[in-house]
Amino acid sequence: MTNIFFVGLGLIGGSLASNFKYFYEDIHITAYDANHHQLQRAISMGIVDTITTDYAYGLSQADIIIFATPVHTTTSYLASMSQYNTRPGLIVTDTGSTKSTIQAFESELLQQDIHLIGGHPMAGSHKSGVLNAKKHLFENAYYVLVHDMPENDVAHERIKNLLQHTRAHIISMTADEHDHVTGIVSHVPHFVASSLVNLNAYYAPESEWIKQLAAGGFRDITRIASSNPEMWRDISIENRTHILSVMKHLQSDFSKIIDLLERQDSDGLYDFFNNAKQYRDALPIRSQGAMNSSFDLYVDIPDKPGTISQVLDILSHERISISNVRILEVREDIYGALRVSFKTASDRDAGRLALSHQFDTYIN
Repeated sequence: MTNIFFVGLGLIGGSLASNFKYFYEDIHITAYDANHHQLQRAISMGIVDTITTDYAYGLSQADIIIFATPVHTTTSYLASMSQYNTRPGLIVTDTGSTKSTIQAFESELLQQDIHLIGGHPMAGSHKSGVLNAKKHLFENAYYVLVHDMPENDVAHERIKNLLQHTRAHIISMTADEHDHVTGIVSHVPHFVASSLVNLNAYYAPESEWIKQLAAGGFRDITRIASSNPEMWRDISIENRTHILSVMKHLQSDFSKIIDLLERQDSDGLYDFFNNAKQYRDALPIRSQGAMNSSFDLYVDIPDKPGTISQVLDILSHERISISNVRILEVREDIYGALRVSFKTASDRDAGRLALSHQFDTYIN
């Protein structure tokens, strides 16, 4: 019997616990959370075996510990680990969005026969809390595992095997590589999206149409600006070195764009847009990346009564789940008046196939 101790049982921790309880009979899950209501809900959902308010006891009984807490909270726990009694060969992992501050404890913990494997499941939801936990939350998402010392290779493989039924794509990186990559593909884009929204808000008093027209494509490309501000404040501080490096590069790029505009350099502007188009068009559309994906399908429908119901009836008949439907009033550069959002890429593909007999569809 393997004893797994969860510290923090929100959406991510709860989803991992749910997955493990469903697929493994030879594990015992104990959970600890500052919010006792979360623990009671987890018990009623049947995704944990035991709950405790005694952190030291949970720690002493664990073969594997999973910290599903904010990074700054996890580092506090790691810093005090030597004060507690732990089992020989204890494996510790986490679910935080940055890894360098976590893996800074790897060498120190190894001296205590504690094996630290950083983890970052690149999945989530706009909903939070253990009540929204799903055992399939991580399907087709990337799940990064990090360790920098070869002495932890065996522990890495054990965590990788434990995660196999999540059906996530397990990839390995060093802590520094992880933080550099996520800075580029996730952290800086959040700054850009939030800056665009703040820019829109600044100019909005000049015309009522600024906010009105932003309800279309602008709202879509800035979706990530609606993310949890407390979480992103913490991520920004924790990964500031890599974020600053990338943002200075971006600042240089904007200076070049300004120069192109001032010189009315049509060839340079064409190259700027064309290079971006070519690279973006080559990006994979079937896998979930560092930012939460919404698997959208654009459907070209005529403006007449009953058409949307017809689309939904087709999807319902094929038992295809959707998460949202939206009529696009502003759809410059977007083909299709109706956007249907699905929970997974496979649902989107099935929906596209089902609708293709009667409607033209497009994946942006």
